[in-house]
Amino acid sequence: MDSYFEKGIRLKGTLWVKGSVHFDGEFEGEIYSSNHFIVGASGKVLGNIKTHDVTNMGFVQGNLFAERKVALTNDSRLVGDIATYHLVVDEGSNFEGRCKMVDEPPKSVKEEMETLERPVPKTAKVSKAPGSSPAEGKPSSQWGKVAGIAAIVLMIAGVIWFYPSEEDELGSLIEKGYKLVNEKRYSDAESIFKKALTVSRVEPRVYAGLGDIYFEDKRFNDSLAQFQRAIDLNPANVEYRIKQAKSYSSKGQLKEAIASYTQALEIDPKRGSTFYDLGLLYLEQEELDKAREALEMSVSLDMDSFESHEALSLLYSHEKKSDEAIAEINEAIKLENKEPRLHLTLGKLLLESGKEDDAVEAFKKATNLFPENFSAQIRLADWYYIKGMLEKSLETYKVAETLDSDNPVVQARLGKIYAGKKQNNKAQVALEKAIQLNPKDAESHYQLGKLVSGEGKWERAQSLLSNAIALDARHGDSYYELGVVLLGRGNVDLARGNFKKALDLEPKNSDYIMGLAMVLVEKKELDKALEMLLPVSKKETNNSKLFIAICKVYTKKGYFTAATGYCETALGLNAGNYEAMNRLAWLYAKKGVKLQKALELSGKTLRSFPKQPEYIDTLSEIFYVQGETEKAAEKIQEAIKLVPNNPYYKQQLWKFKNVKPKPPA
Repeated sequence: MDSYFEKGIRLKGTLWVKGSVHFDGEFEGEIYSSNHFIVGASGKVLGNIKTHDVTNMGFVQGNLFAERKVALTNDSRLVGDIATYHLVVDEGSNFEGRCKMVDEPPKSVKEEMETLERPVPKTAKVSKAPGSSPAEGKPSSQWGKVAGIAAIVLMIAGVIWFYPSEEDELGSLIEKGYKLVNEKRYSDAESIFKKALTVSRVEPRVYAGLGDIYFEDKRFNDSLAQFQRAIDLNPANVEYRIKQAKSYSSKGQLKEAIASYTQALEIDPKRGSTFYDLGLLYLEQEELDKAREALEMSVSLDMDSFESHEALSLLYSHEKKSDEAIAEINEAIKLENKEPRLHLTLGKLLLESGKEDDAVEAFKKATNLFPENFSAQIRLADWYYIKGMLEKSLETYKVAETLDSDNPVVQARLGKIYAGKKQNNKAQVALEKAIQLNPKDAESHYQLGKLVSGEGKWERAQSLLSNAIALDARHGDSYYELGVVLLGRGNVDLARGNFKKALDLEPKNSDYIMGLAMVLVEKKELDKALEMLLPVSKKETNNSKLFIAICKVYTKKGYFTAATGYCETALGLNAGNYEAMNRLAWLYAKKGVKLQKALELSGKTLRSFPKQPEYIDTLSEIFYVQGETEKAAEKIQEAIKLVPNNPYYKQQLWKFKNVKPKPPA
């Protein structure tokens, strides 16, 4: 080896050398060599190299021309084109460019060196990186035995020197570029950094600045290329590797991002924020053990970071470690007490742990801190709703509605609450809006279908409930309600099919059993209906609806005494059940007993539902049994006006006018 340039040497200009040269420093410009030029593992060259042989063990950004051979060794990197007679590429080298194989170069490097006009030799200025040591070796009269002799050769050969003014200009441009980045003036910043590249192509801060710009512009491939150049020039810089990791992460290349974070931690293992970012990536990949290890390290190293405690809490929650999750979110709250999100998370964890009173206090804290926080309001409203506190739930959902009136969840919940409060008009408005905002909301289709079914709007109800089933084929209640609608429309077989589908999903659901039993009643299969209902009534002794269903079957069979007993039981279980009131009043009238009680029950039903035809019919029947036939006829005509085509009510009118009633028992 004739000459050796050690690590730390920084040169710029045109380099002319003879003999074999090993270069481990940094160089920017053109290199001409008459023999073998070796770029060492620590060497960085930004510029073209023309030589007889060239071996790259480090980093070269420029074109290589070699008369005989180019060798790219393992872990080397070349960004540029190659023209040579013979090419050797080791496994693990990185080459980005084109290659041209030549037989006879137009002019040898030696000839070119002899014909090219060389610059007038000037005193070369060689700067050394901080901490670099002088080359070791014995003095010799030969070229390049030590770095000092190599410097003398360079002066004789005509190396171009460093300009202190250029360093000042570069620093000024970099400072200005980053200032523009901070001001989010990315286009102006890019122009400044590109101008800085005309001053120096070996300054990593310039490439990092361009990487920041491209990252913000979501040009992640470009940002990765710039951060890689910055890393090549300054491998020990942690920030560049973290920014590279974030670029990989934004592209969805999570494994590469993890590798970059890991390299950053190898350089600075005490950086808690890096462990935090790494932990989030492991969470995204569901590598929970690694995520836990990284987040626990982050918490121990960065004790002022509430985000690390929050992330660790969410991980513990995912692992069903409730106590640990609550402890971590409380630590996060100690560090950032005014963040509503943390109190919401605490409330959710407490609720899951059965600590309901503490949970609602956490939800209230979140809403007090930030009343405009939609998530806090809806979380609190949901809690009230689950607890059956409908008034408080309604009040809180209304607040949420003022914050986001077009939120389909809010409208759906409002509709359901209004329906439960029998405020049908408000319920329909809210549910219609919920469906408009989210046409795929099966629950809102079901709720609205059930609501209009109760009003006898069969066609609309059938359409809504069919939509609900199409959106959620596993929702038994939708099949049941559709069965009720079809039964009301006289489509008995279709109703039976839907009740059976509901029972397939929930075989022990007593409502579904009652629905199918009512189909059997319509098909005159009364004994089969009783066979279904009676065993269930022995298990569900407090189910008033079940006893009413049995009452109806016995009524159809003409067993009024048995029917009366079941209806009285039903009303005893639920004194506010209007269907039981009406059925029992009708049975008393038919049996001619307890007529005063029958009048009281009928009066209650009609005060609440004055336009219900079957309730009007019951009162007219009571009048008839009491011998008040004119009142009976007058009353039944009200029902006929509501449903003009109903033959039963017309038959009742004829009876009241033409058949003398039997005296009461």
